[in-house]
Amino acid sequence: STALDTSDPKLVDFQEKGKYSDPEFVWNRTIGVTSIKFLNSDKLGKQYENDMFVADFNKGNVYHFELNKERTKLIFDAAFEGRLNEKLIFAKGFADRGGVTDIEVGPDGYLYIVSYGQGKIFRIVPGSLQ
Repeated sequence: STALDTSDPKLVDFQEKGKYSDPEFVWNRTIGVTSIKFLNSDKLGKQYENDMFVADFNKGNVYHFELNKERTKLIFDAAFEGRLNEKLIFAKGFADRGGVTDIEVGPDGYLYIVSYGQGKIFRIVPGSLQ
């Protein structure tokens, strides 16, 4: 892949408070990412607090990505080997006639998943994914 020329004057730098970096993760096949949410709650357990959740339309999955302490990089275990594996899938089964269109954190601190095809909103609580 080719890196973006960061000297490009059209590149947004958020009044010199931001800095461009190459993507941390790229899917090799189109999954139709629809939503990204940072879970600012420990309601699903401390292990998920402030982590990133990503939803897709094509497969109807919700993926979990752990961030480093500085929240600047994604953490992958050694078995990842640059390929999407089952460990990244946090929740699935939302693709019946269309996938996930949105993820939100509710006022109760739980994740809410909008399934377009099913016409439903799902609340994710501990133990609901087993």
